[in-house]
Amino acid sequence: ARPPISTPDPVPDADPGGGTLRVGLDRDPTSLDPRFVVDGEGELIVGALFEPLVRLDDRSRIMFGAAESYEILDGGTAFRFRLRDAEFHDGTPVTAGDVKRTFDDIADTTASRRSPWAFLLEPIRGADEATNDGLAGVIVEDEQTIRIELDEPDPGFLLTLAHPVLAPLPQAADDAASFAEQPIGNGPFAMAEPRARGSFLRLRAVDDHAREPQVNEVLFSVYGDETGRDLQWNDLSSGQLHVGHVDPSRRADARTQFGAANDGHAGSGVLDGLTGAVYLYAFDVAEPPFDDPRVRRAISMSINRAAMSDELFSGERVPARSIVPPAIPGATGSACDHCAFDQIGARQLWDEAAVEVTSITLSHNRGATHAAIAERIAADIERTFGVTVELESWDLPTYLDQAAAGELSVFRLGWEPTEPDPGGYLEPMFHSTSPETENLTGYANEDVDALLNEARIAELRGVRMARYADAERAILADAPVIPLFHYQLSLVVRPEVRGLRWSPLGRVDFAAIELITQAS
Repeated sequence: ARPPISTPDPVPDADPGGGTLRVGLDRDPTSLDPRFVVDGEGELIVGALFEPLVRLDDRSRIMFGAAESYEILDGGTAFRFRLRDAEFHDGTPVTAGDVKRTFDDIADTTASRRSPWAFLLEPIRGADEATNDGLAGVIVEDEQTIRIELDEPDPGFLLTLAHPVLAPLPQAADDAASFAEQPIGNGPFAMAEPRARGSFLRLRAVDDHAREPQVNEVLFSVYGDETGRDLQWNDLSSGQLHVGHVDPSRRADARTQFGAANDGHAGSGVLDGLTGAVYLYAFDVAEPPFDDPRVRRAISMSINRAAMSDELFSGERVPARSIVPPAIPGATGSACDHCAFDQIGARQLWDEAAVEVTSITLSHNRGATHAAIAERIAADIERTFGVTVELESWDLPTYLDQAAAGELSVFRLGWEPTEPDPGGYLEPMFHSTSPETENLTGYANEDVDALLNEARIAELRGVRMARYADAERAILADAPVIPLFHYQLSLVVRPEVRGLRWSPLGRVDFAAIELITQAS
């Protein structure tokens, strides 16, 4: 059945401003409580309902959010935020105490249901031993002023604080069950009514918000079954939906009907820009023969990424030439010199390393797509080196446990950071001090550590990005991981929509969007 539509007229018939923006969702969000959001759909809606201390503009620059000002103190070891005079949607004031209580809840290591976002607050002083007594490094100086102290300098932590899941929550959030169904936020939109699970969510514009929305409401319709993409396409074509996902196989038809957006992320038409996700294969760098960078590079060169992209994904995924996707500010774009398909060069490196193994095992978590990719990689490796490749798959929890324990030699690895910054990829996966749940390859390089450390504490953005670029080139030369694919958006935005930008991390500023009636 067609997802319900809130009002009968599909497109507003007024001048700019007002109207109902209709957005399609592929899945029903699991939760709308920022502390327990686990999917992209939930994050998208939380971004409209809540406002963190700071936010990012469309160039990933820091802008004021719940805070009206901030100071970076002691070289990035501490931050002071002054909150603007604002209210939650239930009329209660937003205070520094709300910020602290929210951060304390997220970081609480003793909570019976711990937030999956606790890792975002790990740099804060006292996060390792945080209990229901709170975070030592989050200090309320007065009702409108909050101070955040870190264990070590990190000016880039401001980017982390811009994540919408770190927005302050009201006291009403203590009733977690009801809050997840109709959350009370501080953002430019509020829940108009409790969510209708599996059907729709309606958000209304908040009067007198610091960022006044240009539309009256946003209606998110859930297209959750296997025919959902067909329904979205029909509703986009008929004007009953303004923004929706399309199957990549329909992208050419969509461009013919709606045109192409300017840069793949903004405007009307087809949005097909790169996202922040990267698909990799990784090695246990302590296990022979994968302890030799020549072997790792040889395997990378044996894989025909372009053919795999065309045959398996109809171009939906783009062959990767870097770890950090090109859509992320500061990305190098093409730092990988072994990501091009070169069977002759691969065989030369293999022979130079005098590899003696006759069998390799590729591991991946279960899923039809992961299996298809693994089968194609296996065929390329067997064809190039004349070895036998075995495949093994696991359910995701077991797979992650196996990888963290160093039980997998060559294995699938996906990564998408929480901030649009190269450090969100390079620090956790490759710094020698990263926990084994993040540095799954066991990679350690003193020169790379030094570059990452310099980047983290750099106060000048140019210096920070240059150090990260040097670190990525050094990591790729060692090849503890081999990049395979970057992902693309596959969205349609109708011409009535103005001001929409879909960021590489899947964030949208709905307050900036307006609807324009097309001339007849």
